[in-house]
Amino acid sequence: MRTSLKATLLAVGLLLPLSACQQERAETAPPPPVAITADAIGHYCGMNLADHPGPKGQILVGGRDRPVWLSSVRDTFAFTMLPEETKDVRAIYVTDVGKAADPRKPDLSVWIEARKAWYVVGSRQRGGMGEAEPFPFANEADAQRFAAGNGGTVKRFAEVKEDEILYPQTPQEQTASDEPAAHNGEHGGEQGRGHGAGHGSGHGVKP
Repeated sequence: MRTSLKATLLAVGLLLPLSACQQERAETAPPPPVAITADAIGHYCGMNLADHPGPKGQILVGGRDRPVWLSSVRDTFAFTMLPEETKDVRAIYVTDVGKAADPRKPDLSVWIEARKAWYVVGSRQRGGMGEAEPFPFANEADAQRFAAGNGGTVKRFAEVKEDEILYPQTPQEQTASDEPAAHNGEHGGEQGRGHGAGHGSGHGVKP
């Protein structure tokens, strides 16, 4: 009888920490992505998500039952960078464009955790709002293939810089920014410096 009681107490002692650990994991696990509904409105543009092509984003924050919907991946990054937005972020999801034949028409039911995705930044492809877009991929190989065909650089979430999101350059601007170096060698330093200074003062400078 005494042996049975000891075994029971030992089992209870082992199970209690396990139960507490499982409860802690359940409480800290990120909430799953939410399916886009017909009334999903972009946080910044104030328009229905269905009105724009391209990948989308959703951010789940504390104190809200519904996600913050973002009409583009660029807007999703911006939400995490702007100081006025909440920092109580529980999960960030973006559309995986890796299997899409057209990156402007991805399957909007396929979500990936944004901080685990690979991004092609600075490609020739435009986002749903007609602006520069960091295209997200669940698989690095898919991101590398996209960059090979469309230009751009493959980065992880934490490697994407604020200037690339808040003050992105178009491919034409990126090409123009490379011209001073070439002109400098052909036509002298003064012309190159003048073009570079004018370009720099007009783009990428925070107000």
